[in-house]
Amino acid sequence: MRYSLLSICFCIFFYAILGIPQANAKNSFAFDSYEATIKRDKWGVPHVTGKTDADAAFGLAYAHAQDDIQNIAENMVLYRAEMGLKNGFKGIASDYLIKALNIKQLIQNDYTTALSPEVRAVVEGYTAGLNYWNSVTKKHKYKSIFPITEYDVISGFVIQNLFFSGVVNEIERLQSNKVDATGTKAKNQSNLYQAHEKILGSNALALNFNKTENGSTQLVINSHQPLDGPVAWYEAHIQSDQGWNMMGGLFPGSPFIFVGFNENLGWGLTVNKPDLTDIYELKLNPENENQYLLDNEWVDFDVETIRLPVKIFGPIKWTFKRTVKKSRHGPIIENDQGVFAIRFAGMTDIRQVEQWYRLNKSKNIEDWLAAMDMRSIVSFNAIYADKDKNILFLHNAAIPIRDESIDWSFPVDGSDSSLIWHKKVPLKELPLIINPASGWLVSTNQDPFRVTSETSNLNREDYSKTLGLQTRMTNRAYRALELLDSDQVISSEQLLKIKFDNKFSKQSRAFQYIKPVLDYSFESDQLVRAQTVLREWDLTTDLDSRGAPLGVCSLSPEWLAEQENRTPPDVFSVFKQCVKNITSKYKRIDPLWSEVNFLIRGTKKVPIQGGPDTLRAIYGETQEDGSLKAVAGDGLVVFVEWDQDGMISAKSIHQYGSATQNKLSPHYSDQVEIFAEETLKETYFKIEALEANTESMITVPFNYD
Repeated sequence: MRYSLLSICFCIFFYAILGIPQANAKNSFAFDSYEATIKRDKWGVPHVTGKTDADAAFGLAYAHAQDDIQNIAENMVLYRAEMGLKNGFKGIASDYLIKALNIKQLIQNDYTTALSPEVRAVVEGYTAGLNYWNSVTKKHKYKSIFPITEYDVISGFVIQNLFFSGVVNEIERLQSNKVDATGTKAKNQSNLYQAHEKILGSNALALNFNKTENGSTQLVINSHQPLDGPVAWYEAHIQSDQGWNMMGGLFPGSPFIFVGFNENLGWGLTVNKPDLTDIYELKLNPENENQYLLDNEWVDFDVETIRLPVKIFGPIKWTFKRTVKKSRHGPIIENDQGVFAIRFAGMTDIRQVEQWYRLNKSKNIEDWLAAMDMRSIVSFNAIYADKDKNILFLHNAAIPIRDESIDWSFPVDGSDSSLIWHKKVPLKELPLIINPASGWLVSTNQDPFRVTSETSNLNREDYSKTLGLQTRMTNRAYRALELLDSDQVISSEQLLKIKFDNKFSKQSRAFQYIKPVLDYSFESDQLVRAQTVLREWDLTTDLDSRGAPLGVCSLSPEWLAEQENRTPPDVFSVFKQCVKNITSKYKRIDPLWSEVNFLIRGTKKVPIQGGPDTLRAIYGETQEDGSLKAVAGDGLVVFVEWDQDGMISAKSIHQYGSATQNKLSPHYSDQVEIFAEETLKETYFKIEALEANTESMITVPFNYD
């Protein structure tokens, strides 16, 4: 029986935090060796302090478990390779991939040698915090996943690389026998995760004194994620006496801030799609199928049998055995066209946690760049700003050094060992802009050579073609460039208006997609009326727009098709279906956008501006009544500013609130209205501000004496 390795529940930009349990984990669960204070501000956001970094991580874990143990716990099933036991044959493919890549053994082997004592202490403190929450919370339905180990946490970061390296898509291509047809590598992440369409992009903007009205340095952090679930943003502030002082967004099960700021600097990340995976075509020994040709010699595959327990029906389970083969290049996939090996960036690297820790502890641009130079985090664009008036854009990628004479878009000769790469392209050879004369930088998942003014951009011709750098442009990129690319300085208020801009550019693929409809001669009176609505649409998604419902409905299929690397559907068919659906549900073709687009949380249902691929990114899911429920896009938005003297101020907003699961908490939905109003709240990052706005405080472990 053959299973598709692509049937994997992987999320974007970061659905990889928890993982594989280890019976011999080093965590002693000595809870009394840690101490952390958790202060929650008036919005319920945890501000965690500890004497050591490990203490702070202990407290962070406890606070996050209070708010979102459901997502922390449920992820464990996937990353422990137990999806088959949960979902039957639907889950066996992900278990197969994790076990075939031997992630468990990799972590066991490298834990003490690849990771510093400092980061191990943090991870162990974090897992102790999760286990302490379990020990004092007597009644909850996730007891079976405890104890959690430090190996669990690290394994998730390793699995993250599978998603962002592009290896999952290449496996899909191989198993679909799509090897030589186009010579075009897969550019998207796995599209079989049930909510893949909810992870569609991110924004980050930075300005310094050359562009700001008051001479300050400003940073907007705005990564787009699903609004609910295992990769929805959680806001927290972590601080220790050892110099850790980060605030921003993280995912369930992470000890570190992924996007955010400290008193000195901050950064936002956006997804990029560099070429991080290669396919090698192997020649088998006709007399021994367990050997392949390498440098004119027959070499044995590494052969291993893995066990895959699967739920058959009810309590009935069965364990299947599968043979896994590996060459020196990497894991083997066989299809009708031959035998292929896959090699991908970061395939034996467990140091992602180390890099996140170093980024969190960075004090200046030199520290931050040194951390990025690790490239254990295999991808992501970064926009950075600091109190010293520096801004930068980095197209980060752990791209291998490849032979320039080879076309790597096709499978390459697997018999030549010289093509098995081992080293990464140096950081200095990646697109990196520091302090452009324009004074501004923007990243919205676009071409890395179009991130600032034309005169300050880098030249694509100066970079190796083997980097596989993308050329795509998003509507968000066009709009940001249109709004920023002038000699005029702007205020912080104007920058936030740009961030919340909800218009489609006439340069965008979206507009070009629907443009034929505007020029067509329809015979149907209904379609003519609908065409008039579309022609008169100003391309905004304001609440009072009557063109937005039809416009967004008509252009959305093109955006999703581009995300999935497929040809968009016929625009006329889409347009006609939109006319039919909107008229049926609203009894008119031009309802207000405020009657269609909503942010929904519990009993709250609030109209919201924005749309797909606008800077105010709102991705809606159609409901039975024809309305749209926001399910992804803008979630946590953070605005950071350092004045001319380097003094920091910061504001933020979350789509819902800090209490992710507790519907009885006032913080379950207390940010909904101001999020919809495009207003930011105070972060209370500074001690004096927090003291005046503390809602509750606890110290863990509890003292029961």
